[in-house]
This record gives sequence, C-alpha cells and structure tokens, in this order.
Amino acid sequence: MEQLIGSVAMAAASMKDQVYYSNNQFIWADYLVFSVFLVGSAAIGIYFSMTGGRQKTTTEYLMGDRSMQLVPVSISILVSFTSAILILGSPAEIYLNGIIYFYYVIGMMLACIISAYTFVPLFFPLKMTSSFEYLEERFGSRAVRIVGNLLYILKGIVYMGIAMYAPSTAMEQVTGKVFKKEYAIVMSGVIGTFYTMLGGLKAVVWTDVFQAGVMISGVFGIFIRAAVDAGGFGSMYYYAEKYDRIVWWEGSPDPTERHTMWGLIIGSAIGWVYTMGVNQASVQRFSSLPSLAKAKWSVLLNVPGSLILTWGSCFMGLAIFGYYASIGCDIYGAGWVGKNQIVPYYVMDRMAVPCFPGLFVAALFSGALSSISSSLNACSAIVWKDILQPFSYFSRLSERTATIITKALVLLFGILGTGMGFIATSLGGTVLQASLSFSGATGGPSLGLFLLGALFPFVNWVGGLVGPIVGVTLSMWVSIGAYSSSKQEVEVPADTSRCNYTVLPPTRDPTAMSATLPPGLDAWYSISYLWYPAVGVFTTIIVGVIVSLIASLFGVQTKTHRKFVFPLVYKLFNSLPKGCMTTFNITFIEDDDNDDENDSKNNVTPFAAKSDASVSSEEAAGKAHQADGSAAFLADKNDEQHTDGEAVDMTQMAESGSNAGANKNSSVSLRNRASGGLDNSAFVSDTAGKSPTDGALTEVQIKLMKVKNYTILNQAEN
Repeated sequence: MEQLIGSVAMAAASMKDQVYYSNNQFIWADYLVFSVFLVGSAAIGIYFSMTGGRQKTTTEYLMGDRSMQLVPVSISILVSFTSAILILGSPAEIYLNGIIYFYYVIGMMLACIISAYTFVPLFFPLKMTSSFEYLEERFGSRAVRIVGNLLYILKGIVYMGIAMYAPSTAMEQVTGKVFKKEYAIVMSGVIGTFYTMLGGLKAVVWTDVFQAGVMISGVFGIFIRAAVDAGGFGSMYYYAEKYDRIVWWEGSPDPTERHTMWGLIIGSAIGWVYTMGVNQASVQRFSSLPSLAKAKWSVLLNVPGSLILTWGSCFMGLAIFGYYASIGCDIYGAGWVGKNQIVPYYVMDRMAVPCFPGLFVAALFSGALSSISSSLNACSAIVWKDILQPFSYFSRLSERTATIITKALVLLFGILGTGMGFIATSLGGTVLQASLSFSGATGGPSLGLFLLGALFPFVNWVGGLVGPIVGVTLSMWVSIGAYSSSKQEVEVPADTSRCNYTVLPPTRDPTAMSATLPPGLDAWYSISYLWYPAVGVFTTIIVGVIVSLIASLFGVQTKTHRKFVFPLVYKLFNSLPKGCMTTFNITFIEDDDNDDENDSKNNVTPFAAKSDASVSSEEAAGKAHQADGSAAFLADKNDEQHTDGEAVDMTQMAESGSNAGANKNSSVSLRNRASGGLDNSAFVSDTAGKSPTDGALTEVQIKLMKVKNYTILNQAEN
C-alpha cells in the first residue's frame, strides 16, 4: 500500500513543472484585508475606552472589574502565549526536523491541568492584582517581590521583541521586501500599544478573541490547501517517512540532544506551568473572573485549545513539506528561504489569490498583537502595583491619576518592546527556538521562586532572594552562550534536484548538517533549549532550600500562613512531629477567628469580597485574605482618596451630618468596630432606628463605608 501511495505521488510530481521563485506580491485587496484587521483591533480599544466605567479606575483598567466572562478569558490566555511565533515556528520545526515536535503539545496539556489544580486555587482567593504580591506576603520581604518583578519584566520585554520580529519576516517575504521588516516591527508595536493603552484588560481580552478567529482561519486555511497540494494525508506521510521526518521515538536522556521525547514533554510542561500558573498575564486574566470554578475552567479549556492550535500548525508544516518533497524541491535546502520564511513563501507560491495573503499576514499579526498587548498590560500592572503604589506619594493619588500613570507605563513598555524587536532581528534559528530559549531562561527561575513559597514552608526570605538570582544567572548564561557556541544543528536533508537555481542562487550552504560535541564551555552551551526552564527551576529550588536552612542557623525565622502554601503541603508538614517542625523551623499561621464567617452572619461583606454593592479598592483586594475585616488596616488607610480625587477623612465624614454630636457617636462606633472594640451587632444597634439627624447612616457615611470596603447590607434602607 505504501509503495502504491508513493508511486501515485511520484507520478503526480512528474507532471508538475519545476519550482520557480515566487514573484507573486501583495495587491490592493491584500492590503485592504490587512488594513481592516488593524482598524478592527484598534476599534476594540477605542470602544472599551468609551464604555462601562471608561477605564477610569485601576480595578477596571487592570482587572476588568473582576467580572470578565469565562470563554473570552480562556481564549485570551491561549492566544496570548502562542502568537506568530507558533504559526511560523512550529511548521518550520516540522518541515526541517520531523514530527517529533508533536510531543511538545503533551507537555502543554499537562501544564494546563497542573496549573488549574495547584496555582489557580492558590492565587484566586487572594484577589491580588499582581501575582508578585504573593511573594511579599509569603516571604515577608519586599526584596523578594522586587526580584520576581524584575524577572517578569525582563521576560516580558524580550518576549514582546521576538513576537514583533516574527511577523515582520513574513511581511517582508510576502511583499517582496517592499514593506521592510523594520516598518512591520514599528507598526505592530504602535497598534498593540494603542489599543492596550486605551481599553485596558477588557480591550486586550476581546481583541484576543477577535484575533484568535483570524489566527485559526489562517492556520487551517493554509493546512487544508497544502494537504491538497501534497496529495492528501497518505502522500504527506509517505514523503515525511521517505526523508526521515517520521521519528516517533527518541528517548535519549542526553540533554544536549536538541529534540527528544523527554525534553519536549518535560521541558514544555515546566515552561507552560509557569506560563499558565504564575505568569502575571495569566494570573491577571483568571483573577478577573467572578468565581474560582470559572478561573479553573479558564485554564482547563486550554487543554483542547492548545491541542487544536499547536497540532494545526504542526500539520501545516508537514503538509508544506509534503508538497515541496513531491515536486523534488526543498526550498530551504536550496537556500531560497530562511527558517522563518518557509510558510510565507508557500503562501505566496501556492495561495496568491486576492485577499488570502492579506488574511495570512493578518493571522500573523493577530498572534503578535495578542502577545504584545498581554505583556504590556501585565508589565504596567506590576510596575504600578508592586513598585510605585507602595510609596506614600503614589498611594495618595486619585484613581483617575493612577489610571493615567498605568497608561503611561503601557506606552513606556511599548517603546521598550519595539526596541527589543529590532534587537531580535539578529537572532539565529527559528523564532520559536529564540522565544522558548529566553522565555525558559527567565520563566524557569520565576516558577522556582513561587514553588519555593508554595512547596517549602520553611524557606525564608534569604533563600527566596538568593535562589532565583542564582537560577536566572545560570539559565541566562547557558541561553546567551548557546548563540556563541560553535555547535551546528543536525539538519535532515531533502531532495533539491528539481529546484531551478537559475532564478535565485542559494544563499547558504545546505551541506553543513553534521554536528559534533565541542569541548570546554561549548559542551555546557550545547544543552537543548528545551531544558532551560528545568535548569532555572531546579537551580532556584535547590539553592533556595540550602540557603534557607543555613540562614535559619543564624536566627532567620519565618512564619508561613497556611493560605500561602498548597493545601496538601500544609497537611503533610502539619502532621509532622513537633520535633521535626522545630528542626525545620516551620511555623504555620492559622486563620484568626473565622472573620469571613462572622462577617457573613452579621450581613457585613469583608473588604476583599466581591460584591455588587461594594466599591472594592485595589489595596483592599490585594490584602483580602491577610486582613479580612481588619479595622487596623481600615484606619491606616484613612488618607485614601475617592476616585474623583477628594481625600476622605474618617472623622470629618462621620461628623458631616446635620446633628454633629449624634454622628460623632456613630463615628466612634465605627472606630470601635474597626479596632475590634464592638462587634457588628453593637455597631448596627448604635445606628438602627435613628433618623439622618439622629445618628443614622447618612449618604456620606454610606459612601465612606463603600470606599473602605464595607457594605452594611441590612441598614441601607433605614
């Protein structure tokens, strides 16, 4: 049967003319389709800047008012981390090296499941704007939080640059270098920054949904056409097997092997647990949903989503290879295209019908813009929440001013990301490898830091500080060093006998396909890029644990609240004998007095809870589980301002009624409740049955309650 398929395919190939370099170019219809896509993306940002709360508060701008919808958020999480890097990189990997890359998606799916049942339940109840708030609460050190911030910002800028560079190579290819890659980088940076700056998280999520549709249309449109050109699935498989692209089993444990089954599954699983579980962009999205169940599903739905999109891209590469193998011309082996230009070349060679090249480029830019906007939104949230807001000057600013600052931060990071896009043009290899290399080198230590906090309750702030610094140093060393290594990749050859070299001479040496393990540091640099996340994770954890144990010998103590570790870890360590707990310096802080339950019984919603009747502040939401109902925190925040910029003073607000003396008594009751002196019933009885001039809750006082994140549900009518 196999021989029959092969003979039929070869007979069909003999009837085809030799391949010529494609002179097909973009026409006005393609530019029109691409322009409509860009205008549509920008229009979504404009729409959300003019609807709802008009992005005037940081809660709405950064978190979508914590009332986003499940399916759009799930789609946004998926496409934010796939982008043009996937559409160009995955087919190139399959075309050049075979189908072993299919194992990569198994690690992605495992990561989604692991993240949904570990990090989502850990982070969601904390109601934090920034995932790095967890680090300060867990380790009791602002320095650890800043280290986490810097790791993410570094990764975000690098990833944005590579995401901008990826579609620029395709744009240059399909337009015949009329549209330079530098122009494409600037354009993607400007459009992504524009709609993110205007519309905030809501614009980012809904633009991702729009762009996901464009991406899927482009990927499967190319795959279907290429499969038909190749002669169907049987012919695709025949040529892939003939030219050694079918390798299902490569179980070598050698970490210097570029692609092995273990490297693809384990490496991708570690990298994607970071992406889905602790990455700020992902945490920001699933935390914007109204319930924990929906937050879990937003990540779990990426299991089928990642399978469809990733394998769709991989089959596209297999089909394109099948077509060019059937006509005897490996366009890469002939030196006609670079690794990142295989798919664009095919589109212009075989699909240059009006509008489709425009749709293809729109699909690439869809992926790029989704990644860019996610990173911009996340980086601005981190800098505002973790770096600026803790300073007293910024904490006293009105919500309107704070939102303006976060928008300015989006602009700043847009400029930095665009600059990184120009630097990315000098990177070698596929854009997929470049992205996974640098993302893994920075994401691995970040994941290791969060695992230190959630898995090891005895790890203190010293270990949490030293571990990731050593981890990122080591992983970045091997990542950057790999680009200076003399090791050559093993390239699987294909047939170039029917290529017409008179049209475009080769631009590279297609025979340089052997690889030997170089001596010295090059052996270290030869570690596969798939293992970079593992290097970062395990280095961070091992160093962090050792340093923490040493620091504890010198009197460094740590107390860990049970909500900051995984539930299973709490049960395990809490069941240890007291002697072991003392030896490992483990002290758990339990919940105090069941504050949430008491507040619920007294019809008072804690300031961390999401309520339609309350106006939750960013600071309150960030401290939800650390200080449920804490009046000390309420009093400390007495100088916090309204969203319209007017400062609120508790005493002045309490005395603002027409009966100053009566209202002053009500104010005292409020302060006593805040300090724990009166329970809820005493506070309610102090105000019940009184007129607005006799000490009852006035409209101004109710406003005060809302600002301070308390809602007196059963007294508003009185």
